Amino acid sequence: MKAAGHEEEFTAWLRGLAEELDVELDAEPRSVDVHEFLWTEFTRNGAMPALYFAPLLVERRRALAQRAVEALLENVRRDTGRVLTVAVTSGAPSSLEPAGHVSVGDETIQGIDPSDVFVETAEGVQCLLADRDRLVWPMCPEHHVGAHAMRTEAGAVWMCSVTSHEVAPITV
Repeated sequence: MKAAGHEEEFTAWLRGLAEELDVELDAEPRSVDVHEFLWTEFTRNGAMPALYFAPLLVERRRALAQRAVEALLENVRRDTGRVLTVAVTSGAPSSLEPAGHVSVGDETIQGIDPSDVFVETAEGVQCLLADRDRLVWPMCPEHHVGAHAMRTEAGAVWMCSVTSHEVAPITV
């Protein structure tokens, strides 16, 4: 919970980070999880400069993406019997990428909200499996076509590409 008197400083810090790192860090983040992450770092470190915050952001994205990849590949194994690997790669902040870099396959992970990271990771895993392993996964059981990852009010879900109905939540 925010301490009285620090809300304005916190909001100003988020605005500065968002501008310097070119990331969405508004004062009212999308989820409680994101708010807690940002508030915790602010209370631990004060209004630290983007140079010091960026590695924390890279690590958060990397950890969430890794967790998602492991869960998704377990689901692939369960559904298809195939044991596959997908790497999560990351790079430190630089002048070209001030917020650092995290990717799964060719998909850049830009979110900091878990549901956003799970959708981006699912897209990366899905595209890599299709391109590299010629595997369409997951499938809509009703229409027998590949489902696509989407962010909804409920979180990350697999949606049917035919009728856009929810096939299943993306669980990690």
